[in-house]
Amino acid sequence: MISEKVLGAYAALNPLSPSEQAAWYRKAALEWNIKTFEVPIFPGQALPTELVEVFCEVGASLIGTMVAAWGQKGQSIPAYGLSSTVEETRRHYLLDAQSVLQQCFELAAKGVSVHALAVHTGQRTGGTIEHAIALHGGLSELAEIARTALPQGELTIEVADSLPADHPIPFPGAKKAALDVDDLIQVLAAVNGGLEDKKPVSMMLNWGRMLINGDRPLDIVNKVIDSGTRLCGVILSGAGASPHGFVDSHNSHLDPDSGFSIDDARQCAQALAASFQSSFLGTKCSVRRGDDAVSVEEVLLAQAEILNG
Repeated sequence: MISEKVLGAYAALNPLSPSEQAAWYRKAALEWNIKTFEVPIFPGQALPTELVEVFCEVGASLIGTMVAAWGQKGQSIPAYGLSSTVEETRRHYLLDAQSVLQQCFELAAKGVSVHALAVHTGQRTGGTIEHAIALHGGLSELAEIARTALPQGELTIEVADSLPADHPIPFPGAKKAALDVDDLIQVLAAVNGGLEDKKPVSMMLNWGRMLINGDRPLDIVNKVIDSGTRLCGVILSGAGASPHGFVDSHNSHLDPDSGFSIDDARQCAQALAASFQSSFLGTKCSVRRGDDAVSVEEVLLAQAEILNG
């Protein structure tokens, strides 16, 4: 079943000022009846006051993601990530994740509930087994902290593109993950098996990043559902076209080359609605359209139509 609609507006709103962004979140809540938003949360950097105020005003809840924070550091520290085989940088990520969990706790105290925090594996720096062992340890540690920091939410790991190192598309357009979906299903089974009756760590899927991997995204959604892994939700977006395949740029269905369509959204919604699990359905689209762009209003309206369709 679909638990809620989630708007990931930040990919489109990023160039705007905090007050301008706040106005769009208010519009989404009051006019489009969308009150759950995916937002990036950075370690040691509070959300802009304008956003927190509007989230409180409209009774919003959040899906927090560390993808932007991880992407920034990952470009200068390739080993940075939760599954890093370099212990020093793995601990660096763990400390950053703990900082973000603390912010989630503080947001909840202000009346802004964080339903989930999405963490990421990081780039490949070693063998699959080594990465899986490192991720198991990191998720197990964070799950304990999340019991207190996210009392009404969950810790989730977002599946990112995991093309091989010799693929011509460079990071960060691709190759952001050390482990693929099958690897993550196994790691999560091991982590959750050790949590006994505690809240399980879940998985979050991004349609566009599955396109980058060369997968049929709907097949991956069904695979996760059928595996028994807790599926937190699916973020719908496309990707950018390039001579070597799709690249990570969150192009919407307004770009005919994005690999994402209204029909894809319908099929994904049907799969989630038919599942016994409770998962969110979300969107995250940028204003990009090939070498051109659409307006913020166009892309946000298009996302709201998908979610309210």
